[in-house]
Formats: sequence, structure tokens, C-alpha cells
Amino acid sequence: MLWVILSLSAGFFVALSDALNKRYLGQEGYIKMALARTLGTLPFLFPVLLYLTVKKEVYLYLTWDFIQNVLLLLSLEIMATLSYMRGIEISPLSASLPFLSFTPIFVIFTGYLILGESISLPGFLGILLIVVGAYMIHLPRRVEGFLGPVKGIWRERGSFYILVTALIYGVTSVLGKRGILLSDPLFFASIYFSLLSVVTPFVLWMIKPSMTVGVFLKQNTRVILLVGLTQALMCLSHMLALSLVETAYMIALKRSSILFAVLLGWYMFREKHFRLRLSASLVMFLGIIVIAFFK
Repeated sequence: MLWVILSLSAGFFVALSDALNKRYLGQEGYIKMALARTLGTLPFLFPVLLYLTVKKEVYLYLTWDFIQNVLLLLSLEIMATLSYMRGIEISPLSASLPFLSFTPIFVIFTGYLILGESISLPGFLGILLIVVGAYMIHLPRRVEGFLGPVKGIWRERGSFYILVTALIYGVTSVLGKRGILLSDPLFFASIYFSLLSVVTPFVLWMIKPSMTVGVFLKQNTRVILLVGLTQALMCLSHMLALSLVETAYMIALKRSSILFAVLLGWYMFREKHFRLRLSASLVMFLGIIVIAFFK
């Protein structure tokens, strides 16, 4: 059951990272939020990479298949990060992040197509409960019909950005598992996210040449390190869990981040509809139980 603990830990740390990023850097805009989310991990993950490089013959992992996989992942991850940060910048966490729950559904198909992974009927039901619960979290207090959350995408633009992110994550999650299969969980987590933290600032600078990265880092060092630490803990938990179980199961449990986001959204931002969204999260918890004990 170690994979369950690691998956839930990944969900908690990603929710905490998002909440801290929104709380302290939301006024800086999504470009700088994305910079903090990626560059902040470098001081924590690069030492892990150096340690593994000394202790293991990691050069054996650097095959052409591995390099191609990483390059494709970097491109998709940067797009997903920008979409993700834009989503949580302009919308409440408890209104936008539930749409990440669609990632496990996408992974069912991408996992099968890319890795040949399949899931059991109880596993599918567990994933479905998590998705339904997250969908319910987005229901407005006033009844607008079953399609209310879907209609809400167009009112709450952050939801649209998060849905796009979920679609991209449906691919990157499976490619991440492939990267682990071609190497090692800790090595892949450390080298991939270290590269991401180096490449992303250049991409962001191309998007916004007027951004003064040095000044931003100097003025927000502590916050960036805090966001980076929580993100790094998420990365390590994510990769270790992914190495132990099918991708769809791991991603489904990681989407417990939605439950944590609801709690943090109320605690840190006093977001609305707390009772409704917390009640709906119990459906997600039931899905987690089904996956953890009956898959």
C-alpha cells in the first residue's frame, strides 16, 4: 500500500504548492507563478541528481528513446504549466482545480495506447467515483441542472485552462511512466524536473521579454523556495508511486489534491460553497477506498 501513501502525498503537496503560489505570487501574474513553480525545485532536485550520478551508472539510462521521451515531455509540460498557472490565477482553487479530475479518464486511453496498460472493473469504478465527486464539487449552490459545471467553464475561464491542462497531463503522465521504465524513479524525477526548471525560464522570457527575472527572484526568494520545496516533494512522491502501480490508478489517487485544494481554498482564501464541495469530496474519498482496496 506504499503507492497509496505516496500518491496521496503527491496530491497534498501539489495542492499546497498551488495554494502558496496563488497566495503569495498571484498578484505577479501566471508567468511568474510558473517560473516559481519550476525554477524553485532546482535547489532541491538537482542535488538528488548529483548524488545519483555519483552512486549509479546513470549514463546507461541516456538512450535515444529516453532522450526523445524527455524532450517531448518538456514541451508538453511547459504548455501544461502555463495553462495551469493561468487557471489558478484567475479562478478560485475550489472552482477550477476539480477539472483536473478528468486526467485519470484521459489516462485510461493514453495508458492503453502508449504502454498497453489496462485496468480492472473495480479500478474503473473507483476512478469514475473520483471524477463524479470532483464534478459535483463544481456544482453551484443554486441549481442549474446537471450540466451546470460544464456551463461554468465558459463563465469561469480558469476552469477551461485547467481542463486543457488535464488533457495534456493525460499524455505527460503516461510519458512520465515510460521515462521511469526506461530509467529509474528518482533519477527520472531529478533529471526531468531539473531540466524543466532550467528550460522554462528561457521560454517564459521569450513570452515576456520585459520580465526581470533577477529582481523577481531576489524579492521573492523565500516564497519561491517554499513553493519549490512543496513541488519537489510532489515530484518525488509522484515518480515513486508511479513506479509501483498502473498510471491511471496513481493519477486517480493523486487527484485527492482537489479535496486538499477545497480545504486550503477555504482556509487561506475563504472561498465560497465550502460545504457543498467538501460533501462532494466524500464521493471522491469513496473512489480512493475502492481503488486502494479492491482494484
